Amino acid sequence: MPGATCHGEIVTYDEYLRVPAASTAADLLTYVQMLTDYVNVSNATLINVTASAGLALEFLEHRRAYFGVPSNPSPPTPPPHLGNPHTERPNLFDEDGVRIDLPQVARDNALKVGYFIAGRMRGDPEAMPDDHWSRANCAHEDAVIVKMHVRLLLQSADARLDFFARVYGVTLDAAFKRFDVRSCFTEQTQNIRSECDPAPSPPPPNNWLRPPSPPAFVYEVITLATATGSSAMFFIISAVCCFAVGGHAARSRQKSRMLGTRGGRVDEMPWKIEEAKRRGEAPTGPFRPDYRQPAAQLTTGFSFKGMSTRYNPVNSL
Repeated sequence: MPGATCHGEIVTYDEYLRVPAASTAADLLTYVQMLTDYVNVSNATLINVTASAGLALEFLEHRRAYFGVPSNPSPPTPPPHLGNPHTERPNLFDEDGVRIDLPQVARDNALKVGYFIAGRMRGDPEAMPDDHWSRANCAHEDAVIVKMHVRLLLQSADARLDFFARVYGVTLDAAFKRFDVRSCFTEQTQNIRSECDPAPSPPPPNNWLRPPSPPAFVYEVITLATATGSSAMFFIISAVCCFAVGGHAARSRQKSRMLGTRGGRVDEMPWKIEEAKRRGEAPTGPFRPDYRQPAAQLTTGFSFKGMSTRYNPVNSL
């Protein structure tokens, strides 16, 4: 993929070895060390090498697969996968998820002079059995076999050629026979995948910059002040409408609309002449004579108990 950084190709290798009959479980670590010394080629990184006791049935099936006639048929083709294919996570990372350093180094790939196997030191070419020129019969009923598994990262084309040349049946058997360890000539290698780091994602247009957020305290103060002011204005307007406007909304037809004279009648009051004779021109009112009849006055207006209609008490003269 464009922008990806690849470090090589991961390869797995499986092979069975016929080992001395007196081998024990403790010798499995020796076989792991032998194969590690042998396949740790230049410009390669070992991921893991394992050894386990081989079973006859597993070996026979392994050999059938090597010759291309496995007893178990291939699994059916899986259905098509929608979306991006599943990918395996890269192997060579540390516990923090950081790519470890993968230098390309040169190694001599040399086996030791001798290994302690099955109770004694082995490795002298002069002590090899007389039938070492023939292939080992790994399917014999008395054969003790060990299954070897190698997983490594090949970092260059030269490392790949060197590895496949080393693990080829004849080459491996020739290198191990002086230790009384023989190859079964059923090696299987598999290319797993390339070890690559994906391309970094391009930054967004604003280069990962986030717009500054408004101060929380100022935002809360503005919100609270707006809510409180709106509530206060609602109650003030309600009080004005109820007490100031509502109490004077009703007006009888004899009342004036003129400011300052709304309390007086607009028609000729029938008792005005009598009151003028009795009171004269004395300013009984604030600024002029008050000729209103001192009797009951119909009052209408708003109250919290509803609209009420009643008569005020008569003012005695």
